[in-house]
Amino acid sequence: MMKTVLGIETSCDDTSIAILRGEAGNYQKSPELLAHLSFSQEAILKKWGGVVPELAARNHLYKLVPLLQDTLDAAKIKMQEIDLIGVTTHPGLLGPLLTGLNTAKTLSLVNKLPLIPINHLYAHLEAVHLTAPHSYPYLGLLVSGGHTMFLLVSGPEDFEVLGSTIDDASGEAYDKGGKLMGLGYPAGRIIDDYAKLGDKKKYDFPIGLKSSGDANFSFSGLKTSLRTFLEARPGFMDENEQNKYDLCASYQEAIVDALKLKTKYAQKICHERYGKKLPIVMGGGVACNSRIREMLKENYEHVSFVEPRFCTDNGAMIANYALRTFDKAIPFPDCLYLDAKGRFIDKKELMDKYKWKGANS
Repeated sequence: MMKTVLGIETSCDDTSIAILRGEAGNYQKSPELLAHLSFSQEAILKKWGGVVPELAARNHLYKLVPLLQDTLDAAKIKMQEIDLIGVTTHPGLLGPLLTGLNTAKTLSLVNKLPLIPINHLYAHLEAVHLTAPHSYPYLGLLVSGGHTMFLLVSGPEDFEVLGSTIDDASGEAYDKGGKLMGLGYPAGRIIDDYAKLGDKKKYDFPIGLKSSGDANFSFSGLKTSLRTFLEARPGFMDENEQNKYDLCASYQEAIVDALKLKTKYAQKICHERYGKKLPIVMGGGVACNSRIREMLKENYEHVSFVEPRFCTDNGAMIANYALRTFDKAIPFPDCLYLDAKGRFIDKKELMDKYKWKGANS
């Protein structure tokens, strides 16, 4: 049965809405994306050096209604033709999440439409199906500003966490490292560009949980190591451009090496379950990084990447995942009781596991 789905994403700073059409339950064909519009707060947040939750929530509020109308106009359909609304409810910043959820509830109330609460981390990986169908099971590597984790994906509704960061995410390591180097915001893109001009072996930075023997990450020690490096070398970044390029390349390579090492452990778990390594799917905002993509292609035969335009938080991945899990739709008026939640993983539990040996062991 063909369904027309509206997707709303406001988990952090990007306001994004998409409308797509596809056959519910048919996983052999990618849906048709009718319209997909986003508003980035990058220019607004650049002066703050990062995301300010209250500002992000207020800007979602200002942009959601006109963005919704523009998306409907671009798709050449009316709200009455929508069959289902998918909306991000977790995880993320609570203020922005509630802004998007309340918009979805209002649309449901007016049009008597069902809602699907979406875990946008799952949606990030399943966005691989927006451009081409992908078989199950696969090993999902999610790399973003707030999360870095491995997920064993056995079906649209079957996700198992195999490993996660116990502190900072890879995206945070980029942004916080960039701030220490005075590179501006968003730093991930800048570091990736500068690293192409530098020597990635020039300086040595640590890999968190290097000897843990599992698929968990730690990036907080890397950030501390960079701070120590810069404090010991006043004016280092201003001496010459090559210093900047070499430091970015070396710092980034520590993140890449951590992902490389931990992917080996995640694949070991997959091999124990299935008797073979699984295809890898990488998604999330940091999945646009050229060096991480290069590393995975160098080391693994079957790797798929979510298309760059669907890597950052976006409405298309939300609508897509809603279509793939349409049987989980909550009918009106029950859906009006939905709530948002900020957390997905309890990092305190993971941290406690390593307290006896230290995060950088």
